[in-house]
Amino acid sequence: MSYKTIAIVIFDEVGDKEALQTAVTLANREGGHLDVYCLGIDPVRYDMAPMGASPALTLSGRGEAETRAKTLVDWAEDRLRDALVPTAVQKLVVTSAGLDAAIARVVRYSDLIIASQPYGEGSTQVQTIILEAVLFGTGAPVMVIPRTAENIGPFERVMVAWDESTQALEAVRKALPALKNATRAEIVMINPPSHSPERSDPGGVICVMLARHGVKADVSILAKTMPHVAEVINRHAQDHAIDLIVMGAYGHSRFREAMIGGATRDMLETARVPILMAH
Repeated sequence: MSYKTIAIVIFDEVGDKEALQTAVTLANREGGHLDVYCLGIDPVRYDMAPMGASPALTLSGRGEAETRAKTLVDWAEDRLRDALVPTAVQKLVVTSAGLDAAIARVVRYSDLIIASQPYGEGSTQVQTIILEAVLFGTGAPVMVIPRTAENIGPFERVMVAWDESTQALEAVRKALPALKNATRAEIVMINPPSHSPERSDPGGVICVMLARHGVKADVSILAKTMPHVAEVINRHAQDHAIDLIVMGAYGHSRFREAMIGGATRDMLETARVPILMAH
């Protein structure tokens, strides 16, 4: 089992640089194919345009989007010139009204989707839209790459942020290729609930599941010694030189996470290492 089709949607040369490089590295390591979609957004809402609107107005928006997408294609092809993997770079020009659906449609057959960090300094709303489109619209695992990451190497030390949720279990299933290639896997639980069916052996069942796939995992039980779960996860990842974090996405609604915060939202903003997520 491996990731044979890896996809990425790019929108910004600076913000997507590390994500694109990681996509190339992973495609090379997995012996897979890389699909790069260069996004140009037509801001005109044609469904809301007044009857008889000037053709010049509508053509102008489409033309700007085409030009932007072509600029990204040239940039991506230049960066991929020496790539040792099969690649396909193409324009993705869509209207703002159908942005998320169009993105999800073109990448839904991928085994793994790479996305740039959507929150924090230097992020844009479009990067958030791209992440949510691929995460909720494809069913594929999504690997989020921090903008500050450099020279992302093999994922030798993988940490699973385990809370017994359906989302976390789905993430573990879809992270199996990475977990099987790791030299060390660790199941991390923070304040496991006392009423859990697994309270007598926290993390034991997921370890058995992984062992049957040839993955030997250790379990670490951590106390919530900081205000946010994300802070505990990030500190543990830093202290143990973790290369990749596997976690479920959005246990609460996206609106609730955006308004009052949550582990997913906090991790997406503060993580210093790649996160493999599934929903």
